[in-house]
Amino acid sequence: MYRLGFDIGGTHIACGIINDETFEIVGKDACAFFRGQSAEKTAQCMAELAKNTAARCGTDFQQIETVGVCIPGSIDAQNGTVVNAYNLGFHNVPFRQIVKETFNKPAAMLNDADAAALAEHRLGVLRGTRNSLLVTLGTGFGGGIILNGEIFCGGRGFGVELGHIQMDMHGEKCTCGRRGCIETLCAASRLTRDALRLAEKKKQAGDKLGETLHDAGTLIAAARAGDIECTEAWNRYLDDLSNALVSLINILDPEIIAVGGGVSGAGDFLIVPLNERVAKGSFFKKPTPVVKALLGNDAGLAGAALFGAETAPHR
Repeated sequence: MYRLGFDIGGTHIACGIINDETFEIVGKDACAFFRGQSAEKTAQCMAELAKNTAARCGTDFQQIETVGVCIPGSIDAQNGTVVNAYNLGFHNVPFRQIVKETFNKPAAMLNDADAAALAEHRLGVLRGTRNSLLVTLGTGFGGGIILNGEIFCGGRGFGVELGHIQMDMHGEKCTCGRRGCIETLCAASRLTRDALRLAEKKKQAGDKLGETLHDAGTLIAAARAGDIECTEAWNRYLDDLSNALVSLINILDPEIIAVGGGVSGAGDFLIVPLNERVAKGSFFKKPTPVVKALLGNDAGLAGAALFGAETAPHR
């Protein structure tokens, strides 16, 4: 038997078909997601993507037992409602029921960072911890908390929104409507804005690097190569990210913090200076170690599939 896992992001939908015994991903694919498209259209795209993925990897679609979905935003997992997903344009959407009816299979849904944290706790770098934290640095900034060995979905089941803790009330406007949220300072989108700003500046100065700077990845590569302005932008980003992590450590005192999402692809170029900054800013004598998440881009869909396998038959 198999399980389906979906990770719906700000720009794409990722799908994974997972073996029920080994929990290995036997097939995966992705398609574009367009902000503002209806929940019904999204579910139809998911079904088409899943059937195509199953056909390509030789899996009988009828042997898929459950569907798990993770979404960035505030999720009422108990009732299967997307309360607010600003990056998707979903508000008070009964998405679990829509998915259940579209697939004609039991379905479950949770926050994307919670899904990634669940996967890392069961299968990855957080395995064996009782109290730990995963943050994801992608289009947004997500956070999943492992509390007493279980994923913590909030006191009312809406999840936690670490990315929308305000750091600068006069800062960049966030998709949630407030200003200076952690997300505006620590998501990959912040580095993309910096890259585009520097690209324009360098073009005007006749610097050829301006032709290639266009996103977080190209800015990180330029900083790694020694470009002074990109290095300065990268260091400012590290300062803001470490400040956010220190604040979260002061609240939660986790055993370990795992960092996932696109920016984590920088590896030691991110992790080493981040640990140095966190150690300096830590209130506690023994600083919390920061490590790179193990499961990479598969964490969300693996966690969604896990959550679906464990909870969907009962919903």
